Amino acid sequence: MTEKTKQVVQVVKRFGLCGGMEEYVFRLSKELKAAGQNILVLCEEKVSCPVDNEIEVIELGFSCRKPRWLSHLLFSRKVKIWLQQNALPNRLVHSHERLNSHHLTTIHSTLFNFPSKGFPSVRKFMNDWLEEREITTISANAVVPVSHIIKDQLLSKYPKFTKRVHDPIVPGVDSELGINHSKTKRRVKTIGFLGQEWRRKGLVKVLSIWRELRKSGLEIKLLLGGFDVSDSIGISEAEKDDIKVLGWMSDKLRFYSNIDLLVHPAKREAFGMVIAEALSLEIPVLCSTQCGASIYQKNGALNALDESAPLSDWVKEVQYLLHHSEPSFPSIADWRQNAAQYINLYQNIFSQN
Repeated sequence: MTEKTKQVVQVVKRFGLCGGMEEYVFRLSKELKAAGQNILVLCEEKVSCPVDNEIEVIELGFSCRKPRWLSHLLFSRKVKIWLQQNALPNRLVHSHERLNSHHLTTIHSTLFNFPSKGFPSVRKFMNDWLEEREITTISANAVVPVSHIIKDQLLSKYPKFTKRVHDPIVPGVDSELGINHSKTKRRVKTIGFLGQEWRRKGLVKVLSIWRELRKSGLEIKLLLGGFDVSDSIGISEAEKDDIKVLGWMSDKLRFYSNIDLLVHPAKREAFGMVIAEALSLEIPVLCSTQCGASIYQKNGALNALDESAPLSDWVKEVQYLLHHSEPSFPSIADWRQNAAQYINLYQNIFSQN
C-alpha cells in the first residue's frame, strides 16, 4: 500500500487562520501535503483561509454557534454521516474536535471542568460527556495532547486509557515568519499582548502591569492585537496616545516587529502559540505557569510566574526582561518537524488497522 492510496482526513470546524487550534490544523495540513501525504479536510466552513488548491477541503455547512455542546454534537453527526456515505478502506480520521468516529484525536484545550467544580448543569454534563466520548471511543488508537499540561490532566482524569495517551506534539512555528523580521533598538520600549480570548489570556493584568510601570516613571508603550477592536477593554482617553490596538490581524509580523517584550499572563492556556512565535523571533516573553509553552522557560528569554502571583512580581519581571542584556533563546520546532511526528504516528495506526 503506497502513501498515495492512504488518506488522512483532518477534521476541524473552521479551517483557516482564525484561531490557535485552526492555525495548528492549517499549518499541519500544508506540511503533511508537502511531505507527500494524501490529505482531505472536513470542516463546517473555511475562514480566513489563504487560497491553497493543493489541499482538498469539503465544507459540511454551518450548524450553530451556541450552545457550544450542541454545536459540537451536530458537527460530529455530520462528520460521521459523511464518512459512512463516502467510505474508503485505507482512510485514517484525525480529529481536532469532539468526534466519536476517529482513529486519532489531538486535544487542543485543557480538559473540561478539571478539576471538577461548581454545581451540575446541562452544559457541564454535555461538555463532559462529549469530551469523555472523544477520548474513550472504541475507534480511537491515540490521543495526542498539545502540551504536558494536557497530558497530565488526561492521565489523571482517564486512568483506564493511559495507553492511548501520546507524548505531546506541540505547535510549531512558521519557518517563514522570521524571514523579514529584523530587531530594532528603540529608546522607548513597547510591551505587547496578542490574543483573541483576551479575558482568559490576561489582558486586564497586562493593562495593570503597564499602568504600574508608568507610575514608576518608566516611559513605555503598549501594543495590543488579536481581538475585536470594538471590545471595551477600559482604556482611558489619557492613555490612548501610548496604547495602540491593532485588532485581529493575519500578518502577525506587523505585531512582533513593533514589540520588545510579549506578556501573556493567561488564567489557563493549553499551549500558547504566540509564546513560541515570539521566542522564535528572539523576543523575550513573560507568561504564566498555566501556559503549556512555559516549558520553554529560560532565564532572560522566557520567565514564568503563577497567574495568581502579586502584581508587583509581574512588574519586576517585566522590568528585568526589558533590560536583560544577553538572553539565551530556546530552539523552537517548526511545522515540518511537527508533521514528521504525526506521519510516524499515522504509520503506526495504519499498521494496526
